[in-house]
Amino acid sequence: MYAVRSTSLLPVRSRTALALLAVAAVLLTLLQAGSAPRADALGVSPQVDPPSQYEAQVTCTSKPRPGTVALAHYLLRAYPVTRSMGLMRGCSVGGTSEHKDGRAFDWGADVAHARTRAAAYAFIDRVLATDSHGNAHALARRMGIMYIIYNDTIWGSYRDFAPRKYLNPACKSLSTCSRTLRHKDHVHISLGYSGAAAQTSWYRARGVPSQPVFYPGTRELDPNDTAVTGFKVPATGVLTAAPFLLRGGVTYRVVATGTVRYGADTVGDASCVRTPIGSLLADRGDLLGGTDPGTDPDPDPGDGWGGWGGGIPTDYHADSPAFLPLPTTHGLIFAKALRWEGGCSPSHTYEAWYTPTVTQRLYFKYADLTPDDNAGTINVYIARDDITLSSLTR
Repeated sequence: MYAVRSTSLLPVRSRTALALLAVAAVLLTLLQAGSAPRADALGVSPQVDPPSQYEAQVTCTSKPRPGTVALAHYLLRAYPVTRSMGLMRGCSVGGTSEHKDGRAFDWGADVAHARTRAAAYAFIDRVLATDSHGNAHALARRMGIMYIIYNDTIWGSYRDFAPRKYLNPACKSLSTCSRTLRHKDHVHISLGYSGAAAQTSWYRARGVPSQPVFYPGTRELDPNDTAVTGFKVPATGVLTAAPFLLRGGVTYRVVATGTVRYGADTVGDASCVRTPIGSLLADRGDLLGGTDPGTDPDPDPGDGWGGWGGGIPTDYHADSPAFLPLPTTHGLIFAKALRWEGGCSPSHTYEAWYTPTVTQRLYFKYADLTPDDNAGTINVYIARDDITLSSLTR
């Protein structure tokens, strides 16, 4: 949600037009103040994003990433005295630059002009400020800012945003540098991969369409830089592949939410079914426990967990219980098993943790003996631990 440019409004001739101007002013004020997340925002977290690591450009893209575009639009609307000096740069032009992989914005704010200089420093001061909860550099972290360069100075997230003198590598001294290379006519803003993909909280709160973040040069999902990404699995029993790979040895949190229908009077979700004569989701059909298909043996058969689904995990999450589905089983299976933790959920939302032994594509299928007459889909998310379940319920 962005403030409306005043130039796009019709001349003020009625109370309706005046109301539109008032709404635009309120929106602009909320954006400048860093308004609270929308109630329906996907992927809400109680935590402020960690500062971005230094993530240099290693690949080249043809268009800017969604977070970069959203931040650029916001800055131009929130500070109308400024201008754009570009987002992208050709792959063959110059050296390493986040402009080449869609993660940088050159924000025109000349230090020689009082109004644009004031706008630039107002933004820099605001994103580097400590919030009311004591989180240092809170807005910069929420926006996924990796570094800012302006007026011979650089502020880097990977150095606690401390201001340092900046000299462009192409210059031997400041006196040999152009105003542009000294960043006197613009502010350079580079985002980390998470911010550029609109995965950090500032973009999620505004409903900016996001992208999953992959480990550089691969299609393997990075579960730390990706706060949440999702897709749909139909209830008709169609084998559905996730649009990415999972990296071997990395633990992923999988969340499934929503309901499907088996006819006029039977409802199911990812793990349970409500029978026509019952009022509660309870019967998910028969399961075969104690083993995990196609993975390492259970390291502790007596612990009650069934299989571990991929060997001993590499972080503090053990794999969720895994049960082989039988022909009479109802529920959403992935990696050949029904894995959802806990009993039947009134919110129809379930989670599980999974650590593949090798890099693989993840497949999902809704299990039902006669799936052709089913209707509806289950939403599946890969989400970080800090993302609340309630914000994924759809």
